Amino acid sequence: MVNEVDINNEDIQFCELRVTARLLNPTKVKVYVDYGQKWSMKRQNIMNEDKKVVSFNSSVDALNFMDKNGWEYVEQTVTTSSEGETTYKYLMRRVEQ
Repeated sequence: MVNEVDINNEDIQFCELRVTARLLNPTKVKVYVDYGQKWSMKRQNIMNEDKKVVSFNSSVDALNFMDKNGWEYVEQTVTTSSEGETTYKYLMRRVEQ
């Protein structure tokens, strides 16, 4: 669930999982899912099936969550900003069921 939209029920095959970590605080990560939705300034919440907001400890934690929800890793890119933020972008594909 991304802001109460169950992306597993949407007509999409791919999404991008973005995980941003600060150099000075790598254990605090921000996670964003882009599934082709309209961009919004509203804070994004990723929720489990009980509609409880999920927080993530790391990129691997977020990848494991996506895997458990029927998405597989395809490829990754990494960017680092001048402010010391590293963003990992993972292309994810829905697993055929």
